[in-house]
Amino acid sequence: MDKDMQHEILMKIAPYVSNIEFLRELLINSENIEDLKNKLNNLIENEEDIIKKTDLRIILDKI
Repeated sequence: MDKDMQHEILMKIAPYVSNIEFLRELLINSENIEDLKNKLNNLIENEEDIIKKTDLRIILDKI
C-alpha cells in the first residue's frame, strides 16, 4: 500500500481508535486495501479483548 493511502487512512481513522500504532503497523504490512480488510477480519475473529476488537471493527468500517 502506498504511503499516501496509508496517510489518508490514518487521518480518517485516528480519532476513533485507541491504538494508532497498531493501525500504522497494519497499514505498513498490508499490500493493498483488500489485504488490509482480510487481515482485519481475521484479527476480529481471533481477538478476545473487547477494546481491540472494537478498534478493529471501527477501522474496517471506516475503510
